Amino acid sequence: LVGVLFACGAYMILLRGQIKLVLGLGLITHAVNLALFGTGKLTRGAPPIVPHEQQVTAAMAGQFADPLPQALILTAIVISFGVTAFIVVLIYRRDALTGSDLAPGELATVINTSDPFAPFSSRMVMPEAADDYDILQFELDEVYDNPQAEGADE
Repeated sequence: LVGVLFACGAYMILLRGQIKLVLGLGLITHAVNLALFGTGKLTRGAPPIVPHEQQVTAAMAGQFADPLPQALILTAIVISFGVTAFIVVLIYRRDALTGSDLAPGELATVINTSDPFAPFSSRMVMPEAADDYDILQFELDEVYDNPQAEGADE
């Protein structure tokens, strides 16, 4: 199950769509959480809290539940939420700067011709309309000085 989730998430990330990127990232984080959960065995036991005076023996240690997988999963959930929020903000920012959901020079219906894994029907000569790095030519001062670029109504 972990491998299927990870493979589906990687496939969705490689599709180059904004929503697919966020959903693929979510699938990969769920796969990692399941892998971490699988490392700890499911046992019904007492919490691993021992009074200070008492020594832990090997027989007692088998009765305790292992808290490490749960702690790792909680940490992974928090980190994945932060990364997902950051990706959503980056996507929103690119959309606000360029005015579209595609990068400059990217066509939605045609895959890049240099992609060796592209289907044969989509490998056609594309005109060089724009460079992939045109998005870097925008200056943030121009966007903040122009409220229409952000879509704000006055």
